[in-house]
Amino acid sequence: MAKVSVIIPAYNAEEFLERAVRSALAQTHRDLEVIVVDDGSADATSGVALRIAEEDRRVRALRNGENSGVSASRNRAIALASGEWIALLDADDTWLPQRLEALLAAANGADVVCDDLLFINESRTGTTAVDYWSLCGWVGLRRRRPYWLTLAEFIRYDLGLLKPIMRRDFLTAHEMWYDTNLRVTEDYYLYFRILAAGARWRQLPDGYYLYLRHANSLTLSPDAVVRQHLVSSMAILSDPAVNADRNVTSALRRHHRQSRASIAKQQIFELVRRRDFLALGQVLRENPDYAFLVLWKIAWHMYMRMVRRVQNPRRPVPARMPERSLGVTTAGSPTPAQRSVTGEEPAAKRDPRVR
Repeated sequence: MAKVSVIIPAYNAEEFLERAVRSALAQTHRDLEVIVVDDGSADATSGVALRIAEEDRRVRALRNGENSGVSASRNRAIALASGEWIALLDADDTWLPQRLEALLAAANGADVVCDDLLFINESRTGTTAVDYWSLCGWVGLRRRRPYWLTLAEFIRYDLGLLKPIMRRDFLTAHEMWYDTNLRVTEDYYLYFRILAAGARWRQLPDGYYLYLRHANSLTLSPDAVVRQHLVSSMAILSDPAVNADRNVTSALRRHHRQSRASIAKQQIFELVRRRDFLALGQVLRENPDYAFLVLWKIAWHMYMRMVRRVQNPRRPVPARMPERSLGVTTAGSPTPAQRSVTGEEPAAKRDPRVR
């Protein structure tokens, strides 16, 4: 029974932190420690962490003297971790109870093990929707059995939002730390380096990680993410070691093109909305490929939308969920046990406009 160190960086997360920590402590795999790093929060985040630490000795509460960023917070926790495995959990997310048990059961021969990530949308009333949406299904990566994820697949499907467990010995042997220069996309480029170093990544088709999308979620404001990808992918493409693998190089170039297309679409659509055609002409003169990139981006969105509708005409990307973990009834409604993990309210109390 391997010990797991659960790493939770937290910044102004008093509203969500206790739920995240409790979901880790409620795991069926009991041999774990939870390290919460308060990154200089201005609210009661530190107090929440300290209170839980007093109740359960498996919890350690740390506090940065100033806001240092998620990368520095995770590095600090990993350096103090004593577990064989490092598990990542964001302060506003939760786990289903069997998550660690399922991941460790599939860990034979793996350096990294991961499950699907399930999105939950927060409504205007602050409650969460019943539907769970699959990250892997959304990007088109649909598998029914566990498989070994390659670096080219990781890049192609843009899987930086996943939250795997990683062998601490592998991270230590290869000196793998989060890049403290990155305030966004830090997970993506750590995973990239891990896979490039030869890590064996076992990916499960089921989802046990619940990712709450709310008003302050970074995924709802993607501009900084896209621009960081643009800079970082260009730097990686100049690495001779990376260019030795044709599949990886092709995936990276496509990923870089996706980032440029996103920026082009945003700029052009905003200028058209403002009817600033003089500035639009200047942008197109300076970036003659922008028009093609925007058309390519629109065509790609239409293609993916068609694929999702054909595969799942009623619900575009339903998550593959383990029923024994969720406690789903035959009617598909969440049980009280499920709501205690996800923070959901009964259906009658939720905003009916949320899907």
